[in-house]
Amino acid sequence: MAKIQKIVGKNIELERLATRIENYLTESKFEVGFSRDVTGENNTYLIQARKAGLLRTASGSRRSTDITLTGTPNSFEVSIGTGEWGKNIVTSAPLFVIPIVGIAATIAKLYTAKKFDDNLWSFLSDQVKELQDTHIIGKSTHIKEYSCNYEEGYSQWDKPISNGKVILEHQKGNSSIIFKMSFDKEIKIPAQRIEKAEIISKKTKDATPDRMIRVTFKDVHNKKHNPIFNFEDNVVRGVLAGIDELVSETKLEKITITN
Repeated sequence: MAKIQKIVGKNIELERLATRIENYLTESKFEVGFSRDVTGENNTYLIQARKAGLLRTASGSRRSTDITLTGTPNSFEVSIGTGEWGKNIVTSAPLFVIPIVGIAATIAKLYTAKKFDDNLWSFLSDQVKELQDTHIIGKSTHIKEYSCNYEEGYSQWDKPISNGKVILEHQKGNSSIIFKMSFDKEIKIPAQRIEKAEIISKKTKDATPDRMIRVTFKDVHNKKHNPIFNFEDNVVRGVLAGIDELVSETKLEKITITN
């Protein structure tokens, strides 16, 4: 029996929430299918997942985990249950298999303390908080900012820098991650140039272990950089999921899918 949760008053861009669910399942080694119907007042997104790389029996090959988002940005339901792979409950739109286009991020590895269903609900709860108030009518660019410190890894900055911020800029066809410091220094990284983003453990100045994010990218001269940024612990998972989302969206834009 499916478990259903209703979410009200959060003003969430449902397309972005669906994208983050796809990324999470792909990184968790699932084969993922996706369908959507955005023609009416209530939008519906169906994400189906089955474990990839396993020998399946005739009876077991069709079973899937089905995640459905239905409603509007300010009032929608999330349903998680089991279904039949390829059986599309969004009758007006076909189901297609998501190509693996994400980056080697570690967001899925951060949700491993409980069984799969509990981890998935925990992930969804975190992303609902991160994506609150992201549905903006009439704007093509969405920006999310986080305070951070720069630690090391970028050749043009030779020492740590405090009191900066990271800006995740969603813009169709031209998304970027911008690391901006307080005295007008910045690194602007087009999403398509990012090769990897990961959470690492690194000691701070007082020798205390801390979780930070390292981003690997190549600049316009094809030189590789690995800058490391330190965020508040309560936003690290959200920042990593946001970077993964930007990169995946950018790569998906280059893939032609016939609906």
